[in-house]
Amino acid sequence: MPNRAARRCTAAGCPSDAAFGGRCAKHRHPARKPKASAPRPSSHAQGYTRKWRELSERIRAQRPWCEVPSCGAPSEHVDHIDGDKTNWAESNLAALCHSHHSQKTAKHDGGFGNPRTPRP
Repeated sequence: MPNRAARRCTAAGCPSDAAFGGRCAKHRHPARKPKASAPRPSSHAQGYTRKWRELSERIRAQRPWCEVPSCGAPSEHVDHIDGDKTNWAESNLAALCHSHHSQKTAKHDGGFGNPRTPRP
């Protein structure tokens, strides 16, 4: 004997019993497929060599706090202000906290699937 009464399908107006995560066989959600994307290249292949790591560590040592005004969080990333990974001029580098680096990457640099925006 069952412990509880069968639950109804959560699809609007369906009188069938639920069997698959709240849905009947007719209304169950299709299986989620993993994204088909190419593997991400290594950091070295993206241009982040030992020289870059040394420069990044030096910049963060010189500028230990996030450079966004009124942030005050420790700097964790060194960002290319103009978005050009080949421009290593110190005037083009900003020490940012993780949160502000992610925000800038998402908004301007085409990160997280967003389009790149041109620099003013």
